[in-house]
Amino acid sequence: MSKIDQLFKEYTQDRYIKLNREQFVYIVNLFPALRVVMSDGIMDQEEWITVKRLAKILGNEFASEDLGEEKEENLMLIYRAEFRHLLKNLDKWQSKFLTALKDYFNENVTSKEFVVETMYLFASASDGVSVEENEVIEYLTNELELEDIEL
Repeated sequence: MSKIDQLFKEYTQDRYIKLNREQFVYIVNLFPALRVVMSDGIMDQEEWITVKRLAKILGNEFASEDLGEEKEENLMLIYRAEFRHLLKNLDKWQSKFLTALKDYFNENVTSKEFVVETMYLFASASDGVSVEENEVIEYLTNELELEDIEL
């Protein structure tokens, strides 16, 4: 079982959420961006708007029939709730998500660019990239071995 599958099982059991693996993988890929948002310890209004927008896009894109009639709305709300949960519980999940993501990159190299782009997107959501955000981006870039990704 891959690290992402182990994390998927643990996380969905812990949170009692109904996401399929593909829907969950997007949360994992966005985790570094969420970590960047909280680099200064505060989620400002512009950053939260960016997070909500992304949840809506993902809800529209990845809604599946098993989520019911209002599937896009339901998935958007699930994503938003999980982003909020992760932001409040970074310490609990950070090493697990980063370990799974690093392993995931071994077979999904194209995801690296997405992760780097979203980190910078979230960092610049408010007043440009702050010193704290830049430090977290550098840390995550090293931790996830993203140094070779150019935007």
